[in-house]
Parts: sequence; C-alpha cells; structure tokens
Amino acid sequence: MHDARQLDHYPSGSHRVEARNPWVWIRHRGAWRKGAIHCWYVHGDVWMAWMQHEDPAPDVPWAQWGLYQYDGTTIRRRYSPAARARVEVPDGGPRDRFTALLRDTGYSVVQEKTEASVTLHLG
Repeated sequence: MHDARQLDHYPSGSHRVEARNPWVWIRHRGAWRKGAIHCWYVHGDVWMAWMQHEDPAPDVPWAQWGLYQYDGTTIRRRYSPAARARVEVPDGGPRDRFTALLRDTGYSVVQEKTEASVTLHLG
C-alpha cells in the first residue's frame, strides 16, 4: 500500500471546510499513524486535509503537520480498521453478535470454522 500524498500548498480558489470528525488514521512512511484533521480544503472534486499526525521517529514527542490529498484509502476514519486482525470466538459463543458489531464499525468479516473455535478474519 502506498503512503498518503503530501502536497506543498492548496490551490488558489479552494474553499475551506471545518472538519466534523477529525480523528483519523493516516498512512505515512510505511505505517499507520494516528492523526487529526484540522480542516479541509476543497478545489473542484479534490479534497485536501490540513492535519497533524504522529511523527515516525519514536523520540519526537510533537505532532507533524501537513496538507494531504484525500483518497479514502491512505486516510481513514479512526474507527475504521488500520490493519488486518483476527478474533477467536469459542465454540458456542455469540458469533453472529460479534460479526454484526464488527461489520457496523467498518470491518469486513470472514468466518473460518475449526474444531475448537471460530476465527473471524477482519479487514
């Protein structure tokens, strides 16, 4: 997967839109980082996010700021999954309830049944 595309500046004639749900994941330097969108700049059908996010260096305590082009893949709402995961539900457990709750929060769920348990693959 590619990283979010960083832009130097927004084009003249763009209009500013305040962010309603600012908490996001951003793909930056090969990993998912927590971020917050300060505002959007819109120019035609192109949306750009002025945002802050975690710095990739572990010893840098402050956020990094930047303008990124929104594509829906490299910038995601925080409650969307940032990576694949697995959840094991014991046999006889409430599989359907877990599946429904996970799908409601944006995960795609595939069930894999074994003798001892059911594994839900999330993506």
